[in-house]
Amino acid sequence: MSIPDNPQQFTHLDEWLAWLEQAHSIHNIELGLERAQKVARRLDLIHLDAQVITVAGTNGKGSTVAAIEALAVSHKVSVGCYTSPHLIHFNERMKLNGESASDELIIEGFRAVYEAKGDTRLTYFEFTTLVALWLFKQQQLDLIVLEVGLGGRLDAVNIIDSDISVVTSIGLDHVDWLGSDLKQIAGEKAGVARRDRPLIIADKETESLLLPHCETVGCIPWVAQRDFCIQLDRKYWSYQCNNLSLDFHELPLNELFLQNLAAGLTAFSYCYQSLSAKNVSYAATYKAFESLSVLGRFQVLSESPTIIVDVAHNPDSAKLLNQKLAEFKDKGSQRVVALCGMLKDKDCQSSLAEMKQVDEWHLLDLPEPRGKKSAELLQNLPEVSQNTAKCYGSLSEFSESCIGRSCLGTDDVLVVFGSFITVGLFVEHWNKEGFAWI
Repeated sequence: MSIPDNPQQFTHLDEWLAWLEQAHSIHNIELGLERAQKVARRLDLIHLDAQVITVAGTNGKGSTVAAIEALAVSHKVSVGCYTSPHLIHFNERMKLNGESASDELIIEGFRAVYEAKGDTRLTYFEFTTLVALWLFKQQQLDLIVLEVGLGGRLDAVNIIDSDISVVTSIGLDHVDWLGSDLKQIAGEKAGVARRDRPLIIADKETESLLLPHCETVGCIPWVAQRDFCIQLDRKYWSYQCNNLSLDFHELPLNELFLQNLAAGLTAFSYCYQSLSAKNVSYAATYKAFESLSVLGRFQVLSESPTIIVDVAHNPDSAKLLNQKLAEFKDKGSQRVVALCGMLKDKDCQSSLAEMKQVDEWHLLDLPEPRGKKSAELLQNLPEVSQNTAKCYGSLSEFSESCIGRSCLGTDDVLVVFGSFITVGLFVEHWNKEGFAWI
């Protein structure tokens, strides 16, 4: 299939996305800011006339962004959020006031970026980042939240100077690009910070890794359990931040990781004070967190049996997922059944080893060049699980194998994890037609 000379003729988003994937392969990663900066200047996107929060980290970025977005909506602050990758629909990457941007708006952004780029060669992520920035600027928003795609320092979103930044966690992932040294990775993440502006360190355990880089950058570190604190009891959690004169008690619990909610609350509160010259409201904060859930982040699709989808795809996120599953067993769940598909470039063996609560394994091939074959993934399982695990060439093959037999009891848990692709395939099928065997 040849690449059209002039995609400006396209009238459907699917056409633009097919062109983008062909002309700017989603798998090509070229870190650096020069290309995106050049096109951003042509579009007058370097200064967005809004408060900006940049969120970096190995895990927890999505839930942190979701917390900020929910807080903005509940406080009636107009907000745009840019995240990646998407689970099902491309539009998920660009949200306006809690809703995915329309095809029409995104197409306008594609046309603007295509026209401005000229001969500048952009990667897939650079192109989509510029589309998001253009779209947000057109909407004249109060607040813009940018999630880093990979690393931080050389990621395309870092062409924008944020008012406050967040590093959610530091772990091993994308080692081919970021290396396997946590100090080096910390330096890449801290690269989103700016001189004399706050950097929220959401995970207290990463403080020693990040503080030396904070000194180099000249940013102001706000460290969890030092500058802002959370306390958990059985039904609620409390939050205190002296820097922002906030002291909230009995906030509602949900399935998201508390340190990410607290980091999101801290970042939003800082920007809200700049926008309105007053503190966030307890009532609006409670409302934001009361029903907050995030696609693919310990998302419960069904109860009796319990079906959970989670995009955990590295050892640290698998460890957290395993802890959550242990809570279900403590509440009386009989078995945990796992459906897993992973990418070749992930630390599959260490990730699967963390999933100690799983009693039964089902492994999937993924319909994507980077996908690891289920037979290869089988070899990454702990030896004790290899003899009973089952492999499938597709999700439909797995589903068909379950028909006519009792795969899940009403007290069992099915957890679908391993990659955004695995979860996206499952959720899309679930939303369209469900599964006959459940």
